[in-house]
Amino acid sequence: KHWYQRRVRDGTARLLQSPTFYYYLIGPAIIFILDKLISVSRRKREVPLMEASILPSEVTNLVFKRPEDFHYLAGQYVRIALVNSGTGRDEYHPFTLTSAPHEDTLSVHIRTCKGWTRVLRELVIKNEKCPEKNPNLYVDGPFGEAHQDYSNYEVVVLVGGGIGVTPFASIVKDLVHRSNTQQSSLTKVKKVYFIWASRTQKQFEWLIDIIGNCEKADTHGILDTHIFITRFFDKSDLRTTILYICERQFQGVSNRSMFTGLRAVTHFGRPNFDSIFKDIRTTHEDVRKFGVFVCGPSAMSDSVKESCSKITGKQTFIAYAENF
Repeated sequence: KHWYQRRVRDGTARLLQSPTFYYYLIGPAIIFILDKLISVSRRKREVPLMEASILPSEVTNLVFKRPEDFHYLAGQYVRIALVNSGTGRDEYHPFTLTSAPHEDTLSVHIRTCKGWTRVLRELVIKNEKCPEKNPNLYVDGPFGEAHQDYSNYEVVVLVGGGIGVTPFASIVKDLVHRSNTQQSSLTKVKKVYFIWASRTQKQFEWLIDIIGNCEKADTHGILDTHIFITRFFDKSDLRTTILYICERQFQGVSNRSMFTGLRAVTHFGRPNFDSIFKDIRTTHEDVRKFGVFVCGPSAMSDSVKESCSKITGKQTFIAYAENF
């Protein structure tokens, strides 16, 4: 009874006191309104679509003009919408930039799924013979700071899974460009290990040109790329063994992969991060901290983090993960 009376008394006092809700509403509301105003002003930035390409593995590549006042960092993303295309003017979608900050144009690689991305791909296919019919784009951004700490490490390990490799395409191009110019003094990076795990060979065909161009431009040899095809026979299977022997033999003679034509080494099966990190730390015995940046499925991120946590002693591997 006394408990009930006390609850009624306290509740009545709360009903009669002056309202304080607006104290907690005003600040967030102002921030929200300012954010919307900035977004609305950015949405008016219309740019021409310079090139649209249909790539393997259901990937569509868009190259568009870079606005004069557009400044971004490698690994960031933008939101884009098509102008007067019938897909919805205000239907913005986020995509990671695969172009590098030193390039004059912007580009994105879009994996085709359902809905908007499917409509986009069909539109590009329809206008393939008349590319001038492709609509312009609205660009909003850039956004994101997920992988910007890479410039603080002498040795960087980039791990991408599937389409999660897109931010690293921009980062690799940026680092290779910096190593060849006077901008190399702006970053500590001396070596980059680029590890990409893909289910099948077809899923990485669209990236071969990007990696190939980076290898050609890499005059200082800072880039070491490894491609893992995960959907394959077991390592103990005779077919896998034969492929391993053929690949290693061809790589040793021509310094190129038999499957991709790149200097990048092709592996069959899932990456063993314990073994990979052990080899890296042995190669760089004088390095104390390694930056490991992961973008891919959560299972891959967990595996990388676990392998990093196993490393003890004077050398440490610090993991940064972004899952999708």
